[in-house]
Amino acid sequence: MKSRAQRIREDRVRADRRSAVRILTIVMIGIFVLVGMRSYAAIIQHENNILERENEYLQAEIDSLQSQIVEETRVTRIENVATQQFGMVYPSTENVVKLGNAESEVNNLAAAIRSEAYN
Repeated sequence: MKSRAQRIREDRVRADRRSAVRILTIVMIGIFVLVGMRSYAAIIQHENNILERENEYLQAEIDSLQSQIVEETRVTRIENVATQQFGMVYPSTENVVKLGNAESEVNNLAAAIRSEAYN
C-alpha cells in the first residue's frame, strides 16, 4: 500500500502532466491560428496586388481617353470634320438666306421660316 505522501506526489505529477498537456494544446492551437492568419494575410495581399494592377491599367485607359477627348474637341479638329466630312462652309453673302428684317425675324421667326419654306 502506498503512503499518503506517495499518493499526493503521484496526484501532483498527474496534475502537472495534465497541465503540461493543456499548455501544449493551447500553444499548438495558437500556432495553428497564427499560421492560418498569416496565410489569410498572404491571400489578401495577393488580391490587393491584383486590384492595384487593374487600377493602374484602368487609370492609364482613363488618361488615354481624356487625351483623346481633348484632341477631338479642339476647334481645328471640329472645323476640319465639319468642312471635309459634312461639306459645311463659312457663311458668305451668296449662301445666306434672309427671312426679313431683323425686327420681324425676332418677333415671328417660326412664321417667317414657314412662309419661306412653303413659298
